[in-house]
Amino acid sequence: MNGKTFLLVLMAASLLSGCLRKEILDDINIESAVGFDYVSPTKIKGTVLIPIYKKEETANKTLTAVSVSTKDILEELQHKTPEPLVNGSIEVALYGKRLAEHGLFPFVDNFHRDSSIGTGLYLAVVDGTAEQLLKGHYSRQGNGIYLSNLLKHNIEQRDVPKTNLHLFLKMYYADGQDPFLPYLRQVGQDVQVEGIALFRGDRVVDYIERNNMFFFKILTDSYTEGTHTVRLQKGNYASVKNISTKRTISFSGPKTRPHLHIHLSLEGVIREHKQGPFTPSTQQAVQQQFEKEIKINASNLLRRFQEQNIDPIGLGEWAKSQYRHFSYRDFYRRYRHLPFRITADVRIRDTGIIE
Repeated sequence: MNGKTFLLVLMAASLLSGCLRKEILDDINIESAVGFDYVSPTKIKGTVLIPIYKKEETANKTLTAVSVSTKDILEELQHKTPEPLVNGSIEVALYGKRLAEHGLFPFVDNFHRDSSIGTGLYLAVVDGTAEQLLKGHYSRQGNGIYLSNLLKHNIEQRDVPKTNLHLFLKMYYADGQDPFLPYLRQVGQDVQVEGIALFRGDRVVDYIERNNMFFFKILTDSYTEGTHTVRLQKGNYASVKNISTKRTISFSGPKTRPHLHIHLSLEGVIREHKQGPFTPSTQQAVQQQFEKEIKINASNLLRRFQEQNIDPIGLGEWAKSQYRHFSYRDFYRRYRHLPFRITADVRIRDTGIIE
């Protein structure tokens, strides 16, 4: 390489490096969670959570602003901090109940269009306001990580079906399924999963209570871990753990008068049994009672979805895969009166307890 060529390369490198925006961690505010709340038909309130790292714990700093859009809110918040706000590390986005019932799409789509935010971002609806929940103090690791771990744990090992930014938008854009999100509530110094928020389009129209979350999850998602307590006669009960599930959804009859069949298969082990030894006859009684509970509760949920005219299970997508020349419009025109049958097969592999 001659001197002239080397000089040109050096000048080009200098110009290109000058185009890069350098961000040093000590000179920026990294957002770990955000929240949005309804103010009026034309205004929303935005809250950002900024972790302040100290030697022994992580403190929480919140900033709020009111404006007409999320972009304007971010601009307003930039005026309230001496360092730039950076949103590439947001792990959780929360939406107040009132805002969710008015429609979330503009505030979710904004994240989808931001290349610095991953599609694995957790979304949740809050009972009350997102601002109030974000201002709490829940752990020494900071509220952003606390909320992210709370949702991750309940999705992977408890009763919340898989959900994140990518899956929410996928369900929203799908013609054959309606979205859902976890429903959170602040309880003292903790946050708990209160249920599941159900959407019609981008608006919340119903909430699954906590005691129905298990049955909702086996209808909408596979279940590889978790616990369910089966109530038996005379105050006896059995706790079934390490549950794995499989669902089979099929349609019979012509597409103009389809009949739905949902079969739910479960396997698990007994981790706790209240009265006496766990005999084969007790095992059979647990399996039968568990199957009965599944059929009753799953049927009640499906009828509830039909009454609300929502389809969080994605039955429209399943029907489309089984009928040629399928019409979503015709399917959902008959959806409220769709006849269905739910069956269940529960198998207890072993007791897993010391008798």
